Amino acid sequence: MKTNNNFNILIVDDEKFNIELAAVYLKEEGYKLSFALNAKSALEAVYKKEISLILLDINMPKTDGFEVCTMLKKDIKTKDIPIIFLTAQTDIEYISRAFEAGGADYISKPFNGVELKARVRTQLQNLSYLEEIKHKQSKLAQLSITDPLTKLTNALYFDSQIKIYQSTKKDFWILYLKLDNFEKVNNLYGFYASNKIIKRLAAILKTHSSVDEVVSKLYGVSFGLLLKDYSKEDTLKLYKAIYSDILEDKELSKLINISAVLYHVTNKDLDIPSIYKQMQAKAREVEEKMEYFAFL
Repeated sequence: MKTNNNFNILIVDDEKFNIELAAVYLKEEGYKLSFALNAKSALEAVYKKEISLILLDINMPKTDGFEVCTMLKKDIKTKDIPIIFLTAQTDIEYISRAFEAGGADYISKPFNGVELKARVRTQLQNLSYLEEIKHKQSKLAQLSITDPLTKLTNALYFDSQIKIYQSTKKDFWILYLKLDNFEKVNNLYGFYASNKIIKRLAAILKTHSSVDEVVSKLYGVSFGLLLKDYSKEDTLKLYKAIYSDILEDKELSKLINISAVLYHVTNKDLDIPSIYKQMQAKAREVEEKMEYFAFL
């Protein structure tokens, strides 16, 4: 949970006295404070600074608080900033309009320090809880597409990216790698050593992938790289670089054999199971013939 000095509160009012009064109370709580005397200055402050909460006067010249709030709530960058309206109006229709514009709360003028601090504290607590929930959701989403052993993305993510690549209607390449007869390594050396080997191979693949490329641990002991804007020569060059690194690793080269398929995907209507079926069949062919790799 954030402490008070992590929050920056913007106080917007065309009366300096109201700003000074609110500032006196809020400084007691240790908040960072910013100030604006009109809508233009308020909007500039919001986009220049990291504003946590806005105390917004409704009755301001030219552009009133309702308009400012509506503009902020329409912008994805500012829509989540809680806004507490400051108003001398107590009419229920006026207050309803404040909430309809997107306000989180309102404080009647003249306000007292106890109420001001309590309402600000409540909104900032809600903001902290919301940020914590979003952070947890983000972590869960990341975990759902990550292979726990290699920390590469998993087959679920790889399949989703294939669909995205297909939707562009452009050709792309899949570099499919399968470890041959890996169960023998498991039987001889145990799961711990086998997992270590898989992680080392994953690290090599990660080294050879750019930010724009997808490299994933797929089903069983297979891996995949999605490559767009690659020529046949570029794809082969990438695989040779990967294979060279595997050969240079004495332990990997001694313990594993790889069947590689360089698949040029031109049929955008082919479903995911059919793509895997073709790659796996070709990989078995490579293994049986003891070849280096095969194009598909």
